[in-house]
Amino acid sequence: MRTALLIALAACEVNTTPQPAVDASLGACVPNRDGVITAAELPIALGATLPFYAGSNRSVVLTAQNGIYDLSMQSQSDTVVQVGPVALTTQWYAASFPMGQFVVDAGSGLDGIYHQDETALWLDGTASHDEMPAAGKTLVQYTAPIALLRFPLQDGESYSATATFSNTTVDGLPLQGTDTVDVDVTLGQRLDVPYVQFSPILRVRTNVTRTPSTGSPIVNKRTTLFMFECFGEVARAESNPDEPNADFTTAAYLRRYALGQQAGAMQ
Repeated sequence: MRTALLIALAACEVNTTPQPAVDASLGACVPNRDGVITAAELPIALGATLPFYAGSNRSVVLTAQNGIYDLSMQSQSDTVVQVGPVALTTQWYAASFPMGQFVVDAGSGLDGIYHQDETALWLDGTASHDEMPAAGKTLVQYTAPIALLRFPLQDGESYSATATFSNTTVDGLPLQGTDTVDVDVTLGQRLDVPYVQFSPILRVRTNVTRTPSTGSPIVNKRTTLFMFECFGEVARAESNPDEPNADFTTAAYLRRYALGQQAGAMQ
């Protein structure tokens, strides 16, 4: 099993960027099911995608019952989307991220720009997919990247990282301030999604807080990711803005691995 999903901070929509051929140099990745994810067990398979059931405004239970997380419920309104990383090459913002390696759709017309090494998966910043969208250009460059996932990813990990941005444009308007990401990791016995189970599973909760230097108030957004060796992300639930509960019960966006499905309406 060699294809893997890379994570976005707030990925919400299928990435429509043309996909290059899969990098044959990645080699094989076989889960050893030890409940720990190393950098080698989160390969960046450029051009590879996996199918996901996706929907909005879903009731969810993000706590384990007897060690089992259950996201196996189905909805006829779900769609099936293909998600995966693409190379940072000719995008209009590529020159602004010299450390960037790849891009993942971050939803709402935004791309997240990342790189990965043996120590972490790093977020370098975000940018609007189009240089001049109707909502206005966005280009957020961190003075230092944020470590979203620190390797080895394992039970009990908890950390925070803050990055400063300046000379930044968001929706066509200038903005200065900081983004802070709080992360905690819990090992679970199993995750159930429609038609398939992953065992063991790592639940990764993130809380992203944006604090402008002046003007608008602090805004936060929570995301719960479920990670499995070699696959990477196999499920995600995103909160509404300013959600106070780490284990929120309404997901503004819910995405789960869709075994054997193709993009389109759920069958």
